[in-house]
Amino acid sequence: MDEFVKKQQQIIIDTTIESLEKHGFAAKFFLDRQQALNFILEQAADCASVGIAGTHTIRALGAVAELQKAGKTLYDHWAFKPGTPEELDCRRRQMQADMFLCSANAVTMTGEIVNRDGAGNRINAMTFGPKKIILIVGVNKLVPDIDAAISRLENTAGPIRAMSLNRKTPCVKTGYCMDCDSPERICRITSIIHRQPMFSKITVGILDEVLGY
Repeated sequence: MDEFVKKQQQIIIDTTIESLEKHGFAAKFFLDRQQALNFILEQAADCASVGIAGTHTIRALGAVAELQKAGKTLYDHWAFKPGTPEELDCRRRQMQADMFLCSANAVTMTGEIVNRDGAGNRINAMTFGPKKIILIVGVNKLVPDIDAAISRLENTAGPIRAMSLNRKTPCVKTGYCMDCDSPERICRITSIIHRQPMFSKITVGILDEVLGY
């Protein structure tokens, strides 16, 4: 990577971490996937159960297989057919797990965590319930402010996620949000976490890699 590109990226990372910490969140920086995975496994050591959101990032780290090897009870709704009673029960159990793993759609340099969900289980578990909440976020998800975060939701994260789920929504064809009324719309709930929630502990791990949607 060009040294000046790297320098700018490090400024963005450092500023984001500083802002997150000012807002009460714990914030970490990981040079590679292995460091991020090691941190997750360390934090899971005293946890019997782990909830896993519908996240490409956590799976790309290899966390699911390693947590299974460690004998943890996993609440991973991707293991079930969508919309079945078993899948919905799994989503609910995520909110009562000892630890919850997910990513974020955007994290701002001003210290906010911004997400958009279809069902809301990720947003719910991220803000209240689990004893530990860990977000692993690629550098591609760091943005200057809330306006830029919303733009990322609508022009990057939403359309790509809809494509990955094979949804029949306008954004799959246009590449950007059309604010549609499609029954297959996945963008239904928007959450901005401005400060650490009162009864929850969120750790944001910033990974020095482009990863996830």
